[in-house]
Amino acid sequence: MAGGRFNRLVGKDRPGTYINFESSRFNIIGIRERGIVLLPLAEHDYGPAGEFITLTNGSPDAHIDKLGYSVFENHPSMLLIREAFKRARRVIVYIPRQGARASITDGRLRARARYGGTRGNDLSFSVVENPLSGFDVTIYRASIEMAVYEQLETIQDLIDQNDRWIEFSQLTPPVTDPSTDPDEPVPLMEIAGLNLTGGITGQLVVSDITVMLDKSEAIRWNCLAFPFEATGEAGDPIPGLQEAVLFKIRYLREDTGKYRKAVVPSFRANYEGIINVTNSVVLNGGIELSLAQVTAWVAGADSGASNVQSNTYVPYDGAIDIVGVKTHDDAVQSIRRGEFFFSFSEEGEVIVEYDINSLTTFRFPKSKQWRKNRVLRVMDTFGESLMLNFPPNRFNNVPDGWDIIEGLGAGILRLFGPTPDGVGAIKNIDYATDFLVDREESIDDEVYFDVGIQPVDSAEKLFFTVRLR
Repeated sequence: MAGGRFNRLVGKDRPGTYINFESSRFNIIGIRERGIVLLPLAEHDYGPAGEFITLTNGSPDAHIDKLGYSVFENHPSMLLIREAFKRARRVIVYIPRQGARASITDGRLRARARYGGTRGNDLSFSVVENPLSGFDVTIYRASIEMAVYEQLETIQDLIDQNDRWIEFSQLTPPVTDPSTDPDEPVPLMEIAGLNLTGGITGQLVVSDITVMLDKSEAIRWNCLAFPFEATGEAGDPIPGLQEAVLFKIRYLREDTGKYRKAVVPSFRANYEGIINVTNSVVLNGGIELSLAQVTAWVAGADSGASNVQSNTYVPYDGAIDIVGVKTHDDAVQSIRRGEFFFSFSEEGEVIVEYDINSLTTFRFPKSKQWRKNRVLRVMDTFGESLMLNFPPNRFNNVPDGWDIIEGLGAGILRLFGPTPDGVGAIKNIDYATDFLVDREESIDDEVYFDVGIQPVDSAEKLFFTVRLR
């Protein structure tokens, strides 16, 4: 007798019994990976403008040709990336504006840096005769050999290599030379070495950052490092940009369901999505970071922490001193003002004093818990889980569909609930009542839920009463 699976649209030719085995259960989509920092590089001196470049901690130099530098080189932008990577898994860098491209011409061969900026002036190339045939072309970045192309015969051969650093082209011969065929292949000639010149770094304007904020809606990230400090001078554009960041983060969190945060130096935003960092550190080797620069590490630490981790008392990797250390009274006032800052531990380590955000006004529905970044990470990851597991048009809006929804909801509670079944992000769960569909209000295409969770916080204030006996 014939058997096997069947397709209703196709059917079967032979008589027989055909069976499809299908699961009626929905797989729960787990907690999304965290640890993604968005980092704008202000007035970076090389690279494509307006492009999000994703770097991973496993291969941070995968896009060295777009940044112009190795992440491990001594350069202000690379320093920011390294600080973010101390705690982040991925860093998405953004170059707001590209300047003029460096170039050079030799006869009918033209060479231009792939991207604008002064770093293009460090690019050079040479053409030497190959003992066997043709010519070898070597590309250099600051005297470091980056690529070699062997046994090329013509300029077109060089163009076809599509070098990652230099864009080569063939110039059209002057019309005053009628004997020259513009379509005839132009042979390469020896060039001892040519340096590109004329590269200019683009100057940042306010609209570049607002454009970046708008474009960032389309990609996934956890925390934005905003490495710009206000000067306090008249006409300073940074305060306006800080407000733009606040507006965008609030919009993303409250209007689009994208739970993003930002680290902004010296900005009393009074909002849970903004971390206000107010002092900095000195790294090994005596490198003193500004408030703008330290935002990269803080963004990495916030995005890299899970929903069961707090950054309170977490050491700053590689820090040996504090810029702007706070006295006890200063620290108390800073906490009341919603500031994120660094202190010394009893062992002399540079640590995060208190893992809080800038929220300082506590009115319903936002309690004092909302200022704690660990608690916020619980709420954010729970919200993301709801978005992923309950997309539109997945369930029927009838009692059978509600039963499935509530069963899936109970599974999400277990995922966030106590160990060993869950991660331990929430507690005091009643699986029978903490995730229910409001069956009276759910009609037509609208479904209403009643969900209750209690985030687990860290034990960060320990009070002992010691009695002598």
